[in-house]
Amino acid sequence: MKHYLLKITLCLLFIFTSISSYNLYNLENFKRSLKKDLIELSDIKYGLFNVDKWKDQLATIIINRLEELNLKGKDREVAEKKIKKLLYEVIENFEISYKRQNRENSFFGISYENIGADVFNIFGRLKQHVPEITDQIINFLEKEENRESIKDYILLQLDKYRNSTFQKVDYEQFNLILSKYRTDNKNDCSIIIKNSIRNYNKQINSFLVVTFICYMVILLYTLLSKEHSTFNFIIFIITALQFLLLGVLLPMIDIDARIGIMEFELIGETISFKDQVLYFKSKSIVEMSKLMLSQEKFEVTVVGILVVTFSIIFPLLKIISSLGLMFHGQLVNNKMISFLVFKSGKWSMADVMVVAIFMSYIGFTGIISSQLNQLEKISKSLNILTTNNSELQHGFYFFLGFVILSISISQSITNLYKESLNYN
Repeated sequence: MKHYLLKITLCLLFIFTSISSYNLYNLENFKRSLKKDLIELSDIKYGLFNVDKWKDQLATIIINRLEELNLKGKDREVAEKKIKKLLYEVIENFEISYKRQNRENSFFGISYENIGADVFNIFGRLKQHVPEITDQIINFLEKEENRESIKDYILLQLDKYRNSTFQKVDYEQFNLILSKYRTDNKNDCSIIIKNSIRNYNKQINSFLVVTFICYMVILLYTLLSKEHSTFNFIIFIITALQFLLLGVLLPMIDIDARIGIMEFELIGETISFKDQVLYFKSKSIVEMSKLMLSQEKFEVTVVGILVVTFSIIFPLLKIISSLGLMFHGQLVNNKMISFLVFKSGKWSMADVMVVAIFMSYIGFTGIISSQLNQLEKISKSLNILTTNNSELQHGFYFFLGFVILSISISQSITNLYKESLNYN
């Protein structure tokens, strides 16, 4: 009766683990799609590196300055002095340039144009009209309709400068995302996506709790129980296979570096850019292996082969061999099966893979944090707040869970066939 209850318990644990694993895989993929869209919306090419955004902010500043322009009382006196000074400098520079050009084109250094300009005091007379011209300029600026014309002209020139100087940003992907979530601006779209991600996280956490409880019960049972039936081992091995599949198919690390906020002052107005993604990568072992194997560099291809071999092929062969041994005990005498089940542990290096991934995470986050800190110190006039959102993902923890459970199962199988192994 006791063994019967244990079998029922193991079956229920396996069913719960299977259902949770299936749902976790689907939910993680849905969440990943949402996260990809959110990252795309926050990409720095649509913000800090986007000339359209700069043009919009500059245009806003110029419009605000024109609307705030007050040419009354002391402000008018200050404006008159600045405009007069500018006009005098323009006339003087023009006189110097005019006379120099005439001397270069003259015979024997004699320029009749320069003589005529001096005799008739042309530039002197221009300077006499500076106060009158200044009044006309200020009176022109005081009229609302003239300010609107100036704004339109400035905005037109900004558009021309942008189109002739900078490469246009491709908004196709950006607009597709807005259309996908039925919004017409980034902020609304980001709110919708973040709310969806929050809902998925709640569901994922629920299934993670169920999976963790089932996993711990199965793991403790493999460690504490001295006797296991073939049925028990099959449950253990298939459970380990589920964790391996989740470990290699789900993302292991998110590398996420971004500028949280960048602000600086320009003619009394604040230029601000928020949540600018500098770099983001989220890859599973399978995706990373495909990427490395598709490269033409020999060294990268070799690393890809090693990753596939030690994190996918070896563990799968070991699981298949263990299942084969459970169904056909005589396979214990097969050299290949014996090697994979009892001796490949020190060669599969799955535990080393976990350590390597973890150390890579530490290294990446350290490097990114260091570089972002350097970015914050670029200039005292800039207010830059950087964030390093890099973190280990669920794929890493599932792979780690597989490694621990696999070691425990291997030890239990070794104890089961200890006499046969000693005999051989």
